[in-house]
Amino acid sequence: MTRASTYNEPFESFVAPARSKPQIWRVVVAVLAWFAIGFGFAVALAAILAYRDPDMVASTGLFVGTTPLGVVSFLSVFVGAFLGIWLITLVLHRRGLRSLIGRGPVLRNFIVAAGLFAMLQAINVGLWHLSYDSVPNVALDTFLAWLPILIAVLVIQTGAEELLCRGYLMQQLAARFASRWVWMVIPQVFFALLHFNPATYGPITWVIIGFIFILAMLWADLTRITGNLGAAWGWHFANNFIVFGVFGSPGDVDGLALRVTPYDVTDTPMLAYVGAVATMVLTWVILRRLLRPCLHIVVLRH
Repeated sequence: MTRASTYNEPFESFVAPARSKPQIWRVVVAVLAWFAIGFGFAVALAAILAYRDPDMVASTGLFVGTTPLGVVSFLSVFVGAFLGIWLITLVLHRRGLRSLIGRGPVLRNFIVAAGLFAMLQAINVGLWHLSYDSVPNVALDTFLAWLPILIAVLVIQTGAEELLCRGYLMQQLAARFASRWVWMVIPQVFFALLHFNPATYGPITWVIIGFIFILAMLWADLTRITGNLGAAWGWHFANNFIVFGVFGSPGDVDGLALRVTPYDVTDTPMLAYVGAVATMVLTWVILRRLLRPCLHIVVLRH
C-alpha cells in the first residue's frame, strides 16, 4: 500500500504507469537482472569478436577506448543494458518502453537541453583555453568517418542509463514512497556508483563520484519538473558526446576525441572543476525556466 503523495502534474503523469505494480521486490529483481543481462551481453560480444579475430582485443584497444573501435565497442556494451531495462519492464511490470520515457515534448526537451549545454560548454572550453592549450588527438577525417556510429551508440548508452536511473527507478520508488530522499536521491546514488573506476580515477575517484552525483540530481530535477526524460537524456547525450568525441582526457576513453587536455584526469586543476560546475549549474537554471510547464499540484492517496 503506497503512502500519500504530492507531486506536480507532469511528474504524477510520469509516475502513474508504475503504480499498478509498485512492489519493492520487483525493483530488486529488476536491478539484479539488469546487471546480469548487461554483463552477459558484454561477455558474449567479447567472445564473438575474440573468436572472429583472437588478436583484435589487444591490437585495437577493444572495450578500453584507446582507439576509435575501442570507444565504439566500449559504448556498444550498453546495447545489452538498453535491451535489459526494456525486457525487465515488459516482463515484471507489463508495460512498454514508452512508459519509462514519459509524455509531453520529449524530443523538444532533448534538443533544447543538448543544444544549451553544448553552447555553454563551448564557452567554458573557450575560457579554459585562456589558461591551457589542448592537444590534438584524432584526425578530423577519422572522427567524421566514425561520427554516425558514435552518435548511435551514445544515444543507446545514455538512453540505457536514463531509462534505468531517471526512468524506471525514479518511477517505481516514487510510486511506493512519498519521500524525495528515496525516489530522487537513491537512484542518483546508484547512477554515480555505476561510474566507480579507481583504476582510471585513482585518488580522485570519490571526487568524480560526487561530481557525477550532483549532475545526476540536476537531471533528476529536470525529469521531475517536465515529467519526461527528454531534458536529462539530451543533456546526458551532449555531455558524453563532448567528452568522448570532442574534448576528452588522455587515457579516459579518448580514442575518438578530437582534442584532449594536456594533463591526465587525475591531475585536473581546480579551475577546470570550477568551470564545469558553473556550466552545469547555469545549464540547469536556464533549463528549469525554459522547460517548466504551468504546474498544478496533484494530491493522491492510495
